[in-house]
Amino acid sequence: MSELTNSPIDNALVLLEAWLETMRCPGGYGGPVAHWWQQSLLYTGPGLDWRYEGIILGYLLLWKNTGQAQWLEKACRAGNDLLQGQLKSKNFKASSFERNPAIAGTPHEAACDIGLLSLALALGEIDQPKYVICAEQNIKEFLIEKLWDEQSRSFCDNIAKNTFVPNKAATICEALFLLAEVTGESRWVDYYALPTLNRILQYQCGKEQGRLEGAVAQNSIDNQMVLKYFPLYNARCVTALLKGYRWSGQARFLDSAIKIMRFITSWSFGEGSFPTVVYSNGTTNTAPNWIAALGDILRANAELATFGADFKMDGSLQRLLNGQDDTGGIQTASGFARQAGRNRLNLPDVRDVLHVAGWCDKAFRFLAGYVSKAPLPEATSGTFEVACVLKGQVLKVVETPEFLEVKNRQSQIRYRWQKGKMWPMVAEAEFWLK
Repeated sequence: MSELTNSPIDNALVLLEAWLETMRCPGGYGGPVAHWWQQSLLYTGPGLDWRYEGIILGYLLLWKNTGQAQWLEKACRAGNDLLQGQLKSKNFKASSFERNPAIAGTPHEAACDIGLLSLALALGEIDQPKYVICAEQNIKEFLIEKLWDEQSRSFCDNIAKNTFVPNKAATICEALFLLAEVTGESRWVDYYALPTLNRILQYQCGKEQGRLEGAVAQNSIDNQMVLKYFPLYNARCVTALLKGYRWSGQARFLDSAIKIMRFITSWSFGEGSFPTVVYSNGTTNTAPNWIAALGDILRANAELATFGADFKMDGSLQRLLNGQDDTGGIQTASGFARQAGRNRLNLPDVRDVLHVAGWCDKAFRFLAGYVSKAPLPEATSGTFEVACVLKGQVLKVVETPEFLEVKNRQSQIRYRWQKGKMWPMVAEAEFWLK
């Protein structure tokens, strides 16, 4: 990649933004999704999910830091995607990320609300009430009506109210803090957010659990805690806890956030990566090992640093920047092939090198906070080619501003997505992954 400025972050940011533009399609930002839980490689239309949190907040930071009006215009364009994609149920179309085009995704719809309310605050709520109305309707008619559990005083993860997922509940809390700020009504925080944060604290490991101290358990089902600890999702609890501390002044929220970050960084590998999962017996899983998503861990650490607790993450920032290729997109991960067993070919999995809007938005939001306080140059998304594997088959991935294509050794097209389209034109059986 050619250098546009003297700043690595400026360069990475403008190239990443140029790639994001190639992912625009009617109704929003599209593209395939690779994830730990499952994949969405067949639906490639717009996903109104947590990608909008990072995209809107990233553009607002660019506008704030550079003063360039086009970034605010793009933030509004993204907000309008959500307005136009809200259903009669007040859910959002295709809001389930790896399960798209399903609706009612958590934490995805709450993340959309964060984007909408942040946009309203940036513009002035009196001038842009439509964004507030859209978010408030989703919060009232989905998050509270369907997911609030009065008995536990917290937000559950499904309408059966038998599961609790701390990081997803934390995202809902962040939306509620913003709604309280926009409307001036403290009940959103006092009645809903703070009790939910208190429940998150109950899922945090204490000193007696050794190296797991500070970790937050992933979830519970029928009140049985699942003792798995995901550093990435733990980081998404940090920012909500800091909002709780700012609002209430209760030191336990700040202490909890510091302990989470101490847990995360204590498991860091030398190249700046983290385990995907740490299990209760001290073993780890790194298949896949996130790259673009490191933006959320870096952002949580940066917010914590404003309270005097700065855990150095230079290696993680470099890993993030190194994951960018000539498209401007940042690759999803390394090690996806190990999920299905040993990768004897020593090639990246197709899912590793995919550029996914709902992961790249996290890098975009983080980097946007550190760009130069000056107008940024324009950049152009380029072409990227790499040899890969999927289910033991050697393939070649090619991405351009116009399409994403995967061929086998005989140059037969196994997958082809014309950017802007709702579905790939070609998707052979190996891409029908769940």
